[in-house]
Amino acid sequence: MAQQGFVYKKSGAWFLKYRDSVIVDGQLKRRQQCKRLADVSDQYRTEKDLRGLRDDVLAPINSGKLKPESTLTIAEFAEEHWLPWARENCKPSTVAGYETLWKTYLAPFLQKISLRDFRTVDAANLFAEIHRQKGIGRTTLSHCKSRLSGIFTLARNQGALDSPNPIEGAMIPKKAAAPAKTHAATPDEVMAILAALENANELRAMAAVGLMFFAGLRPGEARGAYWQDYDGKRLFVRQSVWHTHTTAPKTEEAASPVPVIETLAEILGKLREADHNPLSGPILKGPSGKPMNLDNLSKRLVAPLLKAAGIEWHGWYSLRRGVATTLAGLTRDGMASKGLLRHTNLATTMRHYVKDVPKNTLEAMNRLETLFNQCSTSASERPN
Repeated sequence: MAQQGFVYKKSGAWFLKYRDSVIVDGQLKRRQQCKRLADVSDQYRTEKDLRGLRDDVLAPINSGKLKPESTLTIAEFAEEHWLPWARENCKPSTVAGYETLWKTYLAPFLQKISLRDFRTVDAANLFAEIHRQKGIGRTTLSHCKSRLSGIFTLARNQGALDSPNPIEGAMIPKKAAAPAKTHAATPDEVMAILAALENANELRAMAAVGLMFFAGLRPGEARGAYWQDYDGKRLFVRQSVWHTHTTAPKTEEAASPVPVIETLAEILGKLREADHNPLSGPILKGPSGKPMNLDNLSKRLVAPLLKAAGIEWHGWYSLRRGVATTLAGLTRDGMASKGLLRHTNLATTMRHYVKDVPKNTLEAMNRLETLFNQCSTSASERPN
């Protein structure tokens, strides 16, 4: 027989007592629940006025459509299901980011509310409260929204929920600070950086700069670049290295060859000679013979050396942004930049049929090579 529940009034509000199947310590148990329905008001003066709200709560339970798993708190579901799923399906660097964001921003606020009770308004209030307490900007709040949406998407896929994802449509506070503008290194800045590193005889740091500017590699891909993947004209991107983990590149499209122009080829040639002409192994080799730590290289060597030379250092990703900006400016063709950076939003033909370096990317890199040759010539002709 369908339960009717017990509606009662207390402290100026209406409440509903009912029984529900819940999961406690991994065991399914029948427990009494209590839910606040509404404030006592002209609209809700008597128990009869509460029938619609009562039925909204009890109908799904009486129909048997609600799963016991939906009574898990969001924190319980995230820690028992979502994070294990992420560890099994995502790259170590991605998992580390998920875990940090979850523990720092989301978990403290989601220990009590259940999956089934969480609504879009709760999400909007949550983002406002995180912003108020943590003072974080729009970018981090967007990451919080994306991760929370992922939790509910997994709950729907695992059958814990059948209701729509409540995070869709939830608004992030408009007063949250917009992300700071990122820097894109210019060709002149890269020339100055390379000159400073060359004067210090830091060939490996030069190679790191070259791989991320001239070849458009991500830092992890630069760490995963091996001599056996370089044929003198192209560098085949086959793996990415994060901390001690070696994985496939970020996307299927990222596992593509990139052209190596003369400027980068000269840097790699000098480094290879200095390393006694290895045929294999990481190009950016650390003291142990394994891929070097680029964060340490930046903090320990690159940033201090450039600061002493009066050159501002904006980090490794400024180089990748810089070559994309330069190529787009040289060609007026965004596809040239996307081809070099190997992003996933390339045209279908590029994604499924082009197996080598795209033609427009090659043409753009030839222009970049000419530009840097001109810069080098101009620099050599300047009076000392």
